[in-house]
Amino acid sequence: MTQVLRLGVLVTVWLMLWSDLSWANLVSGFVVAGAIATLFPAWNRGILAIRPLAFAKFAIYFLYKLVQASLVVAVTVVVPHKRVRRGIIAVPLQGCSDAVATLVADAISLTPGTLTLEVRREPLTLYVHALDTRDVTQVQREVRTLELLAVRAFGDADAIAGLAVDDITSWRAE
Repeated sequence: MTQVLRLGVLVTVWLMLWSDLSWANLVSGFVVAGAIATLFPAWNRGILAIRPLAFAKFAIYFLYKLVQASLVVAVTVVVPHKRVRRGIIAVPLQGCSDAVATLVADAISLTPGTLTLEVRREPLTLYVHALDTRDVTQVQREVRTLELLAVRAFGDADAIAGLAVDDITSWRAE
């Protein structure tokens, strides 16, 4: 059933991109959707659940960090003599599916002053460029908190069970 739903979504997107409902576009949409589903089976891995309360916590934390980072970048621009300590920080992730890791990486890149440069799979690690690296552990803690909130909002039961209970930032995500 999920394969049929997946094909339906892909065909719908195909038709929306062409903005013309015709038999040729419909048939070509099924051909392209079938090819994508066959060539990219990794799309089948993992279950993405959405928990509304945990999602609200994730969204509130992300918006808070977005406003905070925007203010830091604004102060840095307005006060040019303020010394900027930028750097690249490796942040290991735990308990993340590919989808949740992508969400965390995108959330980091959307926040002013930070950018996800690379994601490594083995072990799962984000390489983050940060504008302010005076406290590397603080940047890692903030990314880890974002990961915990994302896993609790969108991860499956196995991912939630796999989260480290001794993490110092886990109190924020509960």
